[in-house]
Amino acid sequence: MQALSGFKLEIHFVQNIIKDYTHLTSSGKTIILCWIPSHVNIVGNERADTAAKAALSLRMTNMKLPAGELLPQVSQVLP
Repeated sequence: MQALSGFKLEIHFVQNIIKDYTHLTSSGKTIILCWIPSHVNIVGNERADTAAKAALSLRMTNMKLPAGELLPQVSQVLP
């Protein structure tokens, strides 16, 4: 959300969001973006925050993983 509000177009992800947003709104769709704070006792947010913090202590690797293999790998880690 912060990158979008500043229109940091050098971030490819931001470019894609702006492109999709423009396409959808010009075709009559209504898009509402909401900021959801990470520390407001929302169970899913708390779990994601805990997982992200735990990942900071993991050793980094240069292993390349095709996107199709990512979901099964994540599913093994998450309960």
